[in-house]
Amino acid sequence: MVELVGVTKTYPNGAGALRGVDLTVQDGEFVYLIGPSGAGKSSLLRLLYREERPTRGTVVVDGVNVGRLRPGQVAMYRRRIGVIFQDFRLLPQWSVYKNVAFALRVTGASPREIRRRVGPALDEVGLWHKRDVLATQLSGGEQQRVAIARAMVHRPRLLLADEPTGNLDPVAAREVHRILLDLNARGTTVIMATHASHLVDDVRRRVVALDAGRVVRDARAGGYAHGG
Repeated sequence: MVELVGVTKTYPNGAGALRGVDLTVQDGEFVYLIGPSGAGKSSLLRLLYREERPTRGTVVVDGVNVGRLRPGQVAMYRRRIGVIFQDFRLLPQWSVYKNVAFALRVTGASPREIRRRVGPALDEVGLWHKRDVLATQLSGGEQQRVAIARAMVHRPRLLLADEPTGNLDPVAAREVHRILLDLNARGTTVIMATHASHLVDDVRRRVVALDAGRVVRDARAGGYAHGG
């Protein structure tokens, strides 16, 4: 599903975000990316959804060499993956339904296709009953669940989550985490960058630890702490 070979990312100011990263994620895995702030977690995710290109090395996602995509190919590629962020990125004055539907509308989906897909996506995160509520009227946990529905409405095989529980209280964080685990159980590959040690320790999935742009630990059933 995902393969990084010798991936280095540096910026014009000389700062290095990733340094010679080799990483393979198999179809159907759930992988936590952990490490201190500035370790390279978000940079790695940005390479996967083609917000940036690697300085050196190869990034392949579902058979696509992402670094070689031309600008006109990026939008089509992004339909194959789902991305959720710490800050939700919803349109605040739109309803829950419209926020999710927008992800389909911009791709040219018909009204019939939008109706067919939005309902199940909202059901999946338990928010169909709030479909007409404005995003600004939702709690933080509910907003993140809408963001998950929006990310999954294209039925992507890969979901990237960049600190998805970082702005949530513990109860909401566990609910969002549970939804991500459920999606993974149904076959979606999930890569989640997080500082939430308690969530990582709860389920003992694969843990990839970054530090100073390098992979320093890759544990198949690991905990958050080194050696766990």
